[in-house]
Amino acid sequence: MPVGNKMFQGDFTKMGKMSNQSIINQRRIINGYDDGLLQASPLKHPWAREIFKGMQKNNWVAEEISFQKDKEQWESNELTEQERTCFLRALAFASNLDGLLVNSLSEVIKPHLTSPEVVLAVARQIYEECLHVDSYSCMVEAVGLDPEEVYGLYRKDKHLFYKNKRVLESMYKINRPDFSTKTTEGAKEFLEACSTNLIFEGIFFFSAFLVFYNFGRHNKMPGSKEMIQFINRDEDLHVRLFVNIINTIKEEQPEVWTDELKATLRQNIMAAVDMEIEWGVSCIGDGILGITPVMLTEYIQFIGDMRLESVGLEKAYKAPNPFPWLDEFTQNNMIETNFFEGTVREYQSGSLEW
Repeated sequence: MPVGNKMFQGDFTKMGKMSNQSIINQRRIINGYDDGLLQASPLKHPWAREIFKGMQKNNWVAEEISFQKDKEQWESNELTEQERTCFLRALAFASNLDGLLVNSLSEVIKPHLTSPEVVLAVARQIYEECLHVDSYSCMVEAVGLDPEEVYGLYRKDKHLFYKNKRVLESMYKINRPDFSTKTTEGAKEFLEACSTNLIFEGIFFFSAFLVFYNFGRHNKMPGSKEMIQFINRDEDLHVRLFVNIINTIKEEQPEVWTDELKATLRQNIMAAVDMEIEWGVSCIGDGILGITPVMLTEYIQFIGDMRLESVGLEKAYKAPNPFPWLDEFTQNNMIETNFFEGTVREYQSGSLEW
């Protein structure tokens, strides 16, 4: 049975000569020493524990939220036909994406991680993506929406079909039998895969979040808005997690951070911004409840610049945030912060070399 670095596949040897200190000193995000036991103390990557603890504090379930008002508004036709269509399309992609994230994190990202504390944080993220999937289901049932209109929309909506298709292809790019992070090229591919996750969490949800918040701002579908606030709070920590993963791999394996890879990540993020703008505009049409295509474009570009800067790349758009009122809904989750340099608690480190 393959476990960690195969330490347990043979007979008992002189492994006792290895010290706990030497094991921790060899720990890295990928390609580090890994006995498979998830020993998370002392910590090599304390920011991962800090994020994990933040995730624990965010515990919530969809049953906490009342969708009664949403149900009444939906059934009494308080929403216009355009608003109903926009709401359903935003919900369809958001619910699709969380399901895709569950599988990509568990199948593509987590198997290659060799830092126990990072594994714990990613495992918690997988749980939270499952929670989001369940929450969207609860919302569909509580409001009385047609599941076919939500989950089956990609089979009828060309824009959504191709967006899902492109997302899936980029997610599973490294999910092949011959892939390994042991080579420099493999490590670069893994770093690109991590940036792809950052794109999903940090760009692809944001036109949908904007739509839900804007409905809430106009006293429409308030329960849905509240649920998105919980989800957005989770996603903020997911973004922080992958920003730290990317920047730490850059520090631990500087040979992978080439000009070529920088250009690739920059191109990928900018392509994602274009894709999200295209999708968002297709949802709102000529405009809805005060949001115009120009404003939505500026907003997604503003988000794109934040993601570029977070991994050490220059801004591409220098776009302003046209929706300052979002702060009241996101509770400052969107604040521009260098997450990698954030302060963390003091954790046991012992006599380690780093």
